[in-house]
Amino acid sequence: MKEEVSISKLLLALLFFACFALFAFLAFGIALFQLIDNFIELPDVIEFDRGAMYGFGGGVGLSSFCIGFVILIFYRRISPKAESRIGKGIIYGLVLMFILPIFSSFTIPYLIESKGYIRCESAEYRPSWPIFRAHIYSDSQQVCKQLIEEKK
Repeated sequence: MKEEVSISKLLLALLFFACFALFAFLAFGIALFQLIDNFIELPDVIEFDRGAMYGFGGGVGLSSFCIGFVILIFYRRISPKAESRIGKGIIYGLVLMFILPIFSSFTIPYLIESKGYIRCESAEYRPSWPIFRAHIYSDSQQVCKQLIEEKK
């Protein structure tokens, strides 16, 4: 027989995954808002955070997972139809998590460079995982040199 999971464990798991989903959506939303704001305002320096682009797909997948926990808490079992939809949501989230950063790493730099900005690689922070690198673009070589000096 299947062992019943207590409501407290389900609530704890729901809280855990909901916090991660919220964080993923917030990271993506903040990065997207800053990027759109930079395209409107055209400041001296534009920073494009590639790592935050994973947040949307991660948020979708984790939200689907959280919906499964909510159904378990209230109904104690998941119907096959709901299970299929939750599974599709998780799969779509994983696909978005891989596709969106790749797509944005080609389109966003192209859009930024078409506005006359140059990439300032020497001023960029280099994390251990290059997928999380934030690309920095400046409107002139002089601003780029200033950013490099500030980094040192």
